[in-house]
Amino acid sequence: MPYLLVRVLLALLCLGSSPVWAWAPVPADTIVLGDGNTSFEVTSDLATWLDGGSNTSIATASSMPQKFESGPALKRHRLGNNVTLWVRLRLARASGDNAAWTLNIPQPFIDAVTLYQPDGKGGWTEQSAGDTLAQTAWNRRGLYPDFDLHLPAGPPQEVYLKVRNFKHLSMPIRLATLAERQTERLTEWLALGLMLGALLTLSVLSLIRLIEHRNLSDGWAALYGLLVMATVAQVNGVLNAVVWVHLPEWADYANSVMPVVAVGCSLLLMRNLYTLSTHYHRYDRFLDSTAWAAIASVLSYAVLDRVTADWVGAIVLLFVTTVGLVVTLLSWRGGSSIWRWLMLAYLPQFLGLLRLVAEAAGLVPTLWEMRYLTSLGVALSVPSMVYALSLITHDRKELVVRAKHLPTQDALTGLLTTEAFQKQLDDAYERVLDSHEPVALVRVHIVNHDHIRATYGGTTAEHCLLRAVVKLQRILRDVDPAGRVGANSFAILMEGVTTREAVTERIVKLIASGLIPLPGLEPEVTLQFQAACVLLQTNPVPPESALAELEAVLLGMSPRTRRPIRFLEPVPTLAAALDTASVPA
Repeated sequence: MPYLLVRVLLALLCLGSSPVWAWAPVPADTIVLGDGNTSFEVTSDLATWLDGGSNTSIATASSMPQKFESGPALKRHRLGNNVTLWVRLRLARASGDNAAWTLNIPQPFIDAVTLYQPDGKGGWTEQSAGDTLAQTAWNRRGLYPDFDLHLPAGPPQEVYLKVRNFKHLSMPIRLATLAERQTERLTEWLALGLMLGALLTLSVLSLIRLIEHRNLSDGWAALYGLLVMATVAQVNGVLNAVVWVHLPEWADYANSVMPVVAVGCSLLLMRNLYTLSTHYHRYDRFLDSTAWAAIASVLSYAVLDRVTADWVGAIVLLFVTTVGLVVTLLSWRGGSSIWRWLMLAYLPQFLGLLRLVAEAAGLVPTLWEMRYLTSLGVALSVPSMVYALSLITHDRKELVVRAKHLPTQDALTGLLTTEAFQKQLDDAYERVLDSHEPVALVRVHIVNHDHIRATYGGTTAEHCLLRAVVKLQRILRDVDPAGRVGANSFAILMEGVTTREAVTERIVKLIASGLIPLPGLEPEVTLQFQAACVLLQTNPVPPESALAELEAVLLGMSPRTRRPIRFLEPVPTLAAALDTASVPA
């Protein structure tokens, strides 16, 4: 008995100390705000009603609870012309919660959404948003519908959402405190701003390359970058909030039109990147026709009803992306150097598009976050294609640049010719005399070059010569001219070098690097360097004879000398003879 009495007293104590339990029990379908979660998506079952007409008022909808049926929060609703979706939400504040709350629907393409809340006087307040409404009519301008909730403390209240859309819809609903929602908005705008800014930068870079190199492919790359930037901005609601503020009709159709145009232009850019006509001339013509047909398919929105035209656009998107993916496979089979970058450009798009088409068909549940992942995949195609274009045009531009510099550059090594280097030496000599600038002149000789040619042939000798130039460039700065002044000799000017130690340090690095065996040659081949040097500020040798004097120093060195670095010494001067006859006694 005492034990039973204690249990009864505890039960009475709990019931008496809980006003919510004692006076206002919370229904099972109530969403409680402020229970420790400041931002969440509704996942519990919702009460919905598909109204076959479009004239039902909030007063009528709220007076017919029998019309509403409970179903999953992300149920796919068959919306369309003259079909309205009503959603009933029962919301309640947790005990002690005083935060301001918001409700948002992260779907920028929804035609129209209206939130109805009781005004406490028997009427209703309403807030509207959607891409068929001008942003000036929205309760809060933004990327997608976003509403403020006005929930007094006390018993649960019912709020209603009235949704119109031209096609079937699965609608996620998110609730967040005002402070948390402001942070989410800033994060979304910052992420999208960085993405769009990067795309704009790449487009401007392509325009600069177009102006400099007059390559039409750079123009296609710039256009494609701008289209992708605009498409990403459109599907995420940025253009609706910033550009199409007073053009809701265009904002509504742009979500469907711009992705199709961008994908069509991507095929035209790919056709310029990888010349299919060389091995797959029939597929090349098919690719060109598909690209222009995709761009022209947007005219279906002018002649077909919106739902049919939207399905045509989805099929075109999937088909064109598949065609582009096939091109990447053909480029891989053809041994193209850019197939990896083409795959990186198209595979994320293809996978993201498959997911979106599956969502549109109701085959997989809706994930609103997929919009951001797909946008990132599409944006990634721009740097991939721009880099692929730079790889393709690099060798061509290098040949053009070298052709322009043939009068002053050696055809094999790319260094200055003897005549061009002599002019640089003359200018340096003038600066030494006029302003006493420190300049070192060095002549480098490959001692075993003739042996390599006799043993391995001319091709290997030329390969070793090029490797020697690479090693030579590693000890030079951009301001240090270098030239080829013999079959196996180079001359360099070291600007700003004041001491022999500084010259010796850099030449020692060159000699040490030459002792590393050259890759790809069997048996192992090394390069033996010797150098003759002169500091022009301390020994101003005339430029017309400087190279010849340094060559004489090199010729006087043994191939096996332990002093491979020698400096040209100043010519000693003799005292003039004293004329004693003219001296007075």
